[in-house]
Parts: sequence; structure tokens; C-alpha cells
Amino acid sequence: MATVKEITQELSRLHDALVEEAQKVKPEALHFHPAEDAWSVAQIMAHVAEFEHFFSTDVLRVKANPGTRFGRTIEHAERLQAVALTGTETWEALLEGLSRSKEEMLRNLNQLTDADLSIEGTNPKFGTQTIEWEIGHFLTEHLEKHAGQIRRTYQAYLDQQQ
Repeated sequence: MATVKEITQELSRLHDALVEEAQKVKPEALHFHPAEDAWSVAQIMAHVAEFEHFFSTDVLRVKANPGTRFGRTIEHAERLQAVALTGTETWEALLEGLSRSKEEMLRNLNQLTDADLSIEGTNPKFGTQTIEWEIGHFLTEHLEKHAGQIRRTYQAYLDQQQ
């Protein structure tokens, strides 16, 4: 089992890698959609800021209420609201949102002890799982996935420009 310190260090590294990918994107490409049903880089950034908040808070709720239900569906109102952008969101505002969400995520997770990582909750799709699993699946893997999505979305923009 990993420690809270190891987990937060990895999440910090992954978050920073995602921001590094986002910073490569030209501001005029922020709201580019590579396909009708695909998110823009701006939407991905807004989604990351929202899910870091949601899942790090959700972990604390499971800690306080072992056995409780955790997670959400893709139709969750806050998730949908976070990506319902106007197209006028600025680069600076999106980066500031990511900075705040990283700070909050790390502050929340640093409230855990190593023993808390084995507290269990129940997810409707994945069944009974530990807090460590919830962090791994909904934060760690999620950050990795969206860093790649930013890279692919920006590449689609560049390809279209040629």
C-alpha cells in the first residue's frame, strides 16, 4: 500500500504534467473542438479543476462516513456545469482554476493518515473499494487520461491548421 505522502507527490507531479501540456496550447486553440462531441482544451482544464475538487472532497466524506456511497455518474450536475463553457474563458482564468484545484486537492488529501487509505466505501459501478482505490481511479488515472487528451486535442488543432 502506498502512503499519503507518496500519493500526494504523484498527484502533484501528474497535475503539473497536465498543466505543462496545457501551457503548450496556443490561446487561440483553447476553445477548438476536434470533433462535434469532443471537448476543447478549455473544457478539459475546467473539468480537471472540478474533478480534483469533487473527488478530494468525496474522499474526506468517505473517511468521515466509512461504508458510504462514493463517486458519481457522468450526468452529475457539477460535472456538466464545469464544462458548459461560453468560449470566452481566458487562458489565465483556466490556469488559475487549475492552480486552486491542485492546492485544494492536496490540502484535502493531506488530512488523511496512511491508515485512512484502507477505509472502504461503496461505488454503484465498482462495488466496495478503499479510499486508496478511489484516489487511484478517480484522481490519478483521471489526471493521466486528461493530460493525453489535451495533447491529442491540440495536435488535432495543429493538424487542421496545415
